[in-house]
Amino acid sequence: MTKLRFDAILEDFLAIPKALLKCLRYYLADGGEVLKKLRQHIESKGFQKIIFVGHTYNYFASLIPYYYITKKLNPSKFYCAIFEVADFLNHFHPNKYCNDILFVFISESGESIQIKQSIEKLQQKNISSEQICGVSNNPGSFLAKNSHFHFPMMSGSQQVIGSISYITTILVLYLIARVFMKEDPIPSKVEEEIRNLIFETKFYCTDWAFHLKSINDFLGVDYNNLYFISKGASLSTAYQGALNSKSYVRLFGQGFNIGLFLHGPFQLVDDSFRCILVIGDNTSIEDTVRLIDLITKKMGSGKVVLINNSRQLSSLGRANSGVWVFEHTTTNSFLAPIFEIFVIQFLLLDQALRRGIIE
Repeated sequence: MTKLRFDAILEDFLAIPKALLKCLRYYLADGGEVLKKLRQHIESKGFQKIIFVGHTYNYFASLIPYYYITKKLNPSKFYCAIFEVADFLNHFHPNKYCNDILFVFISESGESIQIKQSIEKLQQKNISSEQICGVSNNPGSFLAKNSHFHFPMMSGSQQVIGSISYITTILVLYLIARVFMKEDPIPSKVEEEIRNLIFETKFYCTDWAFHLKSINDFLGVDYNNLYFISKGASLSTAYQGALNSKSYVRLFGQGFNIGLFLHGPFQLVDDSFRCILVIGDNTSIEDTVRLIDLITKKMGSGKVVLINNSRQLSSLGRANSGVWVFEHTTTNSFLAPIFEIFVIQFLLLDQALRRGIIE
């Protein structure tokens, strides 16, 4: 098996703050005009439903707009859904009642065979091109050419697929979600939140090895499974973290919703259990604390790395010796997944180095 190169992966990770800033600047300028036109288009066409379609990490990123929109919409009037592209291709059947749906397809290359087939399927059923938006890294792609509006990921080149584009895609989809809800995509408060997030990622890059040493010393390497547990928009982080665990570390990773984990899978817990618990909002703190106690005390003496943005939850976590707390300052729960996966990617890179998976 070919080993991944440490320097190549690290180069991608260190480029993330710059890519985020480039993305923000674009959508404050030329991209902002496209977002404005999209809002006018949505209002003029009366779109009340929106469906996001993407592969793997692009599908995971779609959880951000899904949770943002469903939290705000009136379910009797509006609807939001997300599809993994194969499911969309095989199980979504467009018909004459789909004329109030806006379809958003997400593909880094814009040339995915299944994305092409999905758009062609809509075209064959006389779904107007005015109902199709594309998000990609390639303005000359099939997706861009067959979309009424195209939104660049602005991630630039990357040596590891998704290492940068997944993160900028979250930002782009968040802006599209705000537009669908007839909101200003980047008001001053949101701009400040994004700039603060970029500053925090940039600061982390200056001494990432120092930040990670204590966390990975705490986790160790004497385990064969790594569980990523979360809820809400941060579920995107859990699923992407599990995917990256397999990709970077060759270590089985599994993403779980907290509620699902507490009903059955908790029986997996033993002394070797290792978990990355990712919490991006203040809902159901009681369930989070119950899960931590179950992992570290009741079912075994497993270990939990708690990545969160809550002073209260951090305090509760630090009171437990089986928990390592990493608290960040991005309190917007729909932007928090950017910093969460940013930290987790570095964590997994260090794990891969410790295990001899990369060179």
